[in-house]
Amino acid sequence: MKTSKISIALALAVTVLAGCQQKLPYDLKGTEHGVVIDIRKVIGSSTTLSTDMNAGDYKVLLSIPEQQGDYSMLKEAQIMAIYTDGAKNKKTAKVVTGITTFPYTATINIADACSKLGVTTIEIGDRIEFTPCVTLNSGTQVDGWSELGGFNNTLFTGWQQPDGPYSYRVSYTAFAPFHKEKFQGNAVQFTDSDGASGVCVVTQITELPDNIPAGVTAADLVGLKVEGDIWFGGDTFKLWINTLDYTIIMPDQVICPNFTYGTNGTYDGEATSCEGEVDTLHNSLWFYFYSIWGPYSFGDTVITLEFE
Repeated sequence: MKTSKISIALALAVTVLAGCQQKLPYDLKGTEHGVVIDIRKVIGSSTTLSTDMNAGDYKVLLSIPEQQGDYSMLKEAQIMAIYTDGAKNKKTAKVVTGITTFPYTATINIADACSKLGVTTIEIGDRIEFTPCVTLNSGTQVDGWSELGGFNNTLFTGWQQPDGPYSYRVSYTAFAPFHKEKFQGNAVQFTDSDGASGVCVVTQITELPDNIPAGVTAADLVGLKVEGDIWFGGDTFKLWINTLDYTIIMPDQVICPNFTYGTNGTYDGEATSCEGEVDTLHNSLWFYFYSIWGPYSFGDTVITLEFE
């Protein structure tokens, strides 16, 4: 087991709090509610970033998830661009403002966005991500990304929407050529965000996921089966590379059946709320997942696989 983080399911905690009159250490009535906004690429629009700033057709759709309920506290939304160059330096700017109706389709002018970001050229390996920000009626500004906290609303990725799981950002990368044959091997290096490292076996499979995203065909997918002592120990799981935008499709799945942890019991180890992306420049990929183990959670992690 790569981490010892373990917590009782949130539902249990909510039930306990609801059933008692304990005084909370904060003013619950005075807590300010926020707004969750889903963002995704419009089907048929550009999926990757061109090194030509004037090329491409970039459209994103913003919508309010039905789980959000009341969002009358929302004054307006904006779209923030986060630019990352090959050296991982970042710049940010608001590129669309004054959004008050939903669903809302925004056409992004990359040249204009780069001007606001202070970016003069786009090189292979550069990335621009877009994420929603909100201004509440109270005047509170909640940005979708910050230097200290990273992306906001990541924990809502399990919310299912008509077009797939909730998405808090969209990403456009100027990719290097993709070499399918490189993404397999018997000694693939891996690291995780807890500092563990080792090797695993990756084989390509023709099997398809049960749910293929809208606008994606079977020919666009490269399936991978990963085996190794990565998270629970003796893990086996499947993921797919979407070659339209080099994102990772990894459905919720059992990755280690009948895992025993100390005296807490034996349950299936599951990976949920997964997402990730391919780095075609360095022949690697990363994916995030949240782990479920019976009534417990072992937290979340980011796994990176590096191919030769």
